[in-house]
Amino acid sequence: MSKFILALLFVFIQNAMWAQVGFLQEDFNSCNANLPNGWTSSSVVGNDEWSCNSSGYNGNGVSMNGFNNNTYSANEDWLISPQLNLANISDASLTFWSRTKFAGNPLQLYISNNYLGTGNPNLATWINLNALFPTINSDFWLITNGINLNPYKGTPCHIAFRYISTNSSAAFWRLDDIQINDIDIVVGKKFINAGDAAAGNYSNAQTFTFTKNTISGSLLIKCNSPFELSNDNVNFSNQISYSNSAGGLEQTVYVRINPNISNKVYRDKIWFEYNAITLAPTILVLGTSIPDDKSLRVCNWNILWFGDGINCNCDTSLSRKNAARIMKDIDADLYCLQEVVSVPQLEALKNELGDDYSYVVSPYGSFALNPLSQDYDEAQKLAYIYKTSKIQNAASYGLLASTYPTLSGSTSPYNCFSSGRYPFMMHAKVVLENGNLDTMYFANIHAKAGGGTSDYDRRKCAAEAMTDSLLTLFPSRKVAVVGDFNDYLEGTSVSSQSVSPYQYLLNQGYSGITLASLFPNQTTYVYSSDHIIDNVVVSPQAKNIYIDSSTFIFKEVLSYIPNFESTTSDHLPVVSFFSFDFPNSISTQRSIQNIDFTLVNPTHQELIFQFENIFRDATQIKVFDITGKILWSEIMILNKSRVNISLPNFSEGLYLIEVRQGNRVGYKKWLNQ
Repeated sequence: MSKFILALLFVFIQNAMWAQVGFLQEDFNSCNANLPNGWTSSSVVGNDEWSCNSSGYNGNGVSMNGFNNNTYSANEDWLISPQLNLANISDASLTFWSRTKFAGNPLQLYISNNYLGTGNPNLATWINLNALFPTINSDFWLITNGINLNPYKGTPCHIAFRYISTNSSAAFWRLDDIQINDIDIVVGKKFINAGDAAAGNYSNAQTFTFTKNTISGSLLIKCNSPFELSNDNVNFSNQISYSNSAGGLEQTVYVRINPNISNKVYRDKIWFEYNAITLAPTILVLGTSIPDDKSLRVCNWNILWFGDGINCNCDTSLSRKNAARIMKDIDADLYCLQEVVSVPQLEALKNELGDDYSYVVSPYGSFALNPLSQDYDEAQKLAYIYKTSKIQNAASYGLLASTYPTLSGSTSPYNCFSSGRYPFMMHAKVVLENGNLDTMYFANIHAKAGGGTSDYDRRKCAAEAMTDSLLTLFPSRKVAVVGDFNDYLEGTSVSSQSVSPYQYLLNQGYSGITLASLFPNQTTYVYSSDHIIDNVVVSPQAKNIYIDSSTFIFKEVLSYIPNFESTTSDHLPVVSFFSFDFPNSISTQRSIQNIDFTLVNPTHQELIFQFENIFRDATQIKVFDITGKILWSEIMILNKSRVNISLPNFSEGLYLIEVRQGNRVGYKKWLNQ
């Protein structure tokens, strides 16, 4: 047999083999020097081609770029799938992830029933599937799913992505996780918060439903530990199975978290396998091993001209509905919000969250110094929505808001804080287990936007004024500065500068929780990559109660809120956890006997006690600041009625003194002058 005939036979066998591909599951992780088997890159114009890329959505992907060596090139390049036979799929659906950066032409998705597998694709007939792709230069991953391929099941077909660049513009496109599945499986939810449970315990189960019209073979639902699944809410494991009898009937699945590591946040997914093929529907799942009664969950979110349909270019009702859905999924105790315009819409959002929530909104905004200002209703305002069972709003007010200079003061707090958009403070009383209380202060900020030097200078000026005020008003307090900083904590987005405008705040003992180095390749602004501008910064006292590595950027919304960036917000929520489980803190409820003593006030760096009785047993004396943090403790034998204790390192201020002996305890205030 001649080599020519052998070659033709090989091509025929290869095409016949790929014609048997039905379910398509291409994650490109086998993509290295060459595209995976069956995939081809056809270059009609230009020298650039589709190739493997290590920065896919999950692991490797494929990419195409017509800009190389600082030069734009005209290209027409097709990424073409193996030949597909969809005849045995009852409801064929295409899903894929895509991402683009830089100006250029949009990507296009086509399907053909007569492409021969080789040669110029323009010689075949292609049908445009009008797929949804990310906005040009948006630089975030977007999932496109539910593309109906049923009209093309009659004969084998190819799908293809067509890339176009010119001599003046060339976008950089990436693709990953291209799947064709049987979508007669309908899932009731795309996200589940499985709740919280201390290590060694499990949470109350949450549920979702699904229906698959027919089950012929094996259907499995799987998850990774510490999440667990059950179909009866009794027996839980990492996978459950369904037989033919479940076909066409709605099924309820129970989900819980059963962790063995304390103080950890878990984010993962639940997936379906049908006859050993992974199906497209997945359910994102969140859970923690942080007990709710000993912690505070705080969400920081810029919600994009909320309630202002013109400036957000959105349906305000849909925006509010999506925001309520996201906030219920996060289930935070405190939401620190920026860009709230409509107060009635904010109240409606609070009402959708439920009776356990309340809200407070800043009485000022840019160019609006009070609610009676003609600019107040249209101004971007700062706000808090909080769970009343966890937080008592002791006070809320504008930091530096009493300094109302005119617009002419370029370094005035008014000008630096976007013409009057001062930090909005909340003095929060945190309600913990057994009714115990603790105190935390929040400074909610929305800094001046813009990438120019003058914008940078105003952010820097604002940060310095805010820092000095916080240090003066709230020394030794648990303080968290949260919000839209419109710049980085490490470096800056302004090309003419190199140091963060918030460096002064960090130099004064405050710690950045959202440093970009802690969140590599992540963003809080959906139209840019590596762009952490929604930040959390804490005082030393708040850093002590921050749960290490608990902060996460809730990017899950991009997967389950349709067109999130155009319907809801261009910023992603940022969630952080604080723990108040201090065995040495002061409890507000004590069922023990009282110790009578007198404490001399005021004194200077010295405690002077006068006791009615002389104690012969060990007595413990503690000094707390007014937030309940223990500052000094010592156990001693008191063998006289008057006791003097020198505390030379204590600064002026008010403190609380505890004297304890066995089950007897007493408290006094001490003023150090």
